[in-house]
Amino acid sequence: MATLGGAEALGLETQTGSLTPGKRADLIVLNAGWMNFAPRWDWPSQLVFGGQPRMVRDVLVGGEALKRNGELVGVDVAQAVADAEEASRALQERLGR
Repeated sequence: MATLGGAEALGLETQTGSLTPGKRADLIVLNAGWMNFAPRWDWPSQLVFGGQPRMVRDVLVGGEALKRNGELVGVDVAQAVADAEEASRALQERLGR
């Protein structure tokens, strides 16, 4: 209801809203074996109240894998952290801190 209904409301049901061959889709796969997700009986509530980023195993956007088996795909994490640190230093200097 949340995905297909939303797509229908926007007139996009032929392009997205369900996992159907030929449609665009974004998907996350969680590792539900984490202790904070137990007991596994009320999945929607547990996802909202117990879901954490570390539980995300795979992420696909438009069918392209961005995270697989818990690892980012095509991202140099060390370089991304270094770039963020440099941007932060430059901003702090500009603000006179």
